[in-house]
Amino acid sequence: MLLNSYHFIFFFIALFFIYWRLAKTNKTQNIILLIGSYIFFAIWSYQFILLIFGTSVATYFIGKQLLIAKDTEKKWWLRLGVLVVLGQLIYFKYTNFFIENFNDLLKIFHSKGNISTLQYIIPIGISFYSFRMLGYLLDIKNRKLKESKSLLEYLVYVAFFPCIIAGPIDRSFVFLNQLKEKRIFNATLFSLGLRQILWGLFKKLVIADQIAVITTELFSKYEGLNGSALFVGMILYFIQLYADFSGYSDMAIGIGKLLGINVQKNFNFPFFAQNVADYWRRWHISLTSWVTDYVFTPLSIQFRDYGKFGLILAIIINFIIIGFWHGAEWHYIFHGLVSGIMFIPLILGGKMGKKIKPNLNILPTFREAKNMIITFISFALLQVLFFSKSLEMALHYYKGIFSLSFFQKPNFQFQRFVAILIIFMMAIEWLTRNQEFPTANFLDSKPRIVRWGFYYVLVFLIFLFYLAPKGYIYAQF
Repeated sequence: MLLNSYHFIFFFIALFFIYWRLAKTNKTQNIILLIGSYIFFAIWSYQFILLIFGTSVATYFIGKQLLIAKDTEKKWWLRLGVLVVLGQLIYFKYTNFFIENFNDLLKIFHSKGNISTLQYIIPIGISFYSFRMLGYLLDIKNRKLKESKSLLEYLVYVAFFPCIIAGPIDRSFVFLNQLKEKRIFNATLFSLGLRQILWGLFKKLVIADQIAVITTELFSKYEGLNGSALFVGMILYFIQLYADFSGYSDMAIGIGKLLGINVQKNFNFPFFAQNVADYWRRWHISLTSWVTDYVFTPLSIQFRDYGKFGLILAIIINFIIIGFWHGAEWHYIFHGLVSGIMFIPLILGGKMGKKIKPNLNILPTFREAKNMIITFISFALLQVLFFSKSLEMALHYYKGIFSLSFFQKPNFQFQRFVAILIIFMMAIEWLTRNQEFPTANFLDSKPRIVRWGFYYVLVFLIFLFYLAPKGYIYAQF
């Protein structure tokens, strides 16, 4: 059941009515959220209800022991919790990767042995809810959670249905505190939620799904395309990825608002980033901040005696983990490796932690525009490693881009209206880049007819370009 499907609309309307009209206490609200979340999860992946429930219960009781254990015992309880979470994640997501690479190693040594890969389905959202569980245990260990929450609240936190497919990965100490009290319906928050969902639907259905029609065909025949066509395809995919993933995040956050729950922000207009560090502060914020807090920070402390080399090493390890988190394929690992390497000039230049001062002007300065274009193209090039099915495909794609055929006219056509839609989205996001999301306060100072006219344009475009519901790119992770 996709967030952009009619089935979900009917499901959510029923849940919304029961949640606000029939639930009289925070406990009954949480029970309704849990039942709804498990129904939502079961529709996607009913075979694994016991897995998510079992690992949630296990990590909850391990967390309780972490809270009361002596300092000498805490590390053993934490290791057990990490083993439970990473054990199920590694088994379902990475076992075949290790088997296949071990078989390749055997071939190098001309061994006749061969281990068969496993045949199974990967549970939907396993990477996202695994990091929620792991973050909960680490928050207890780091004393960010100082009291035991109820099992019901923890189960809701792990399986919260708007975020189960593709995040955001909320921090436990922020999310769980919201479940302690009864949520009171707030008309302002409800309005903000609807507007954020509207913008998310626009990005997903009008931008991402329209581009997907082009990129799907382009990637299927990439070997016969010239460099300029491949370059255009790379740019289009980067925009598609952003519109698809941030569109989902907007819908998830907006749905949370409708339920009186604040979900962590996941994107902050990354196309307007001016360097590598600025980009990663804006892109998939919940994942990068999670890995930064729980992986990079401890590593940077561990390597601090090695100066800038230690910082570079910590950054590269950090991003290799992010790459491997995305999938058990070498092209994802190299995506992470290259992401880390891109930080080296900033680190050597002493500009790693330098924040970019926000520009409130309508137009960017020449320097800002130059930096944004360079950063955009750099990360668009990086996404070749993301959408490629293998390292071989990525290398072939790069070879095509960096050939003399780059200077030829693209030998692949796409509809001009897609470019117009992209420009429209980018223009709105640039004008509203200092807001939480584009439709939050856009045109609030204008007459009501203008503001509502803009919303109706978005609704019209959604229905005009609506195709059959397509899945989300990040659902595979």
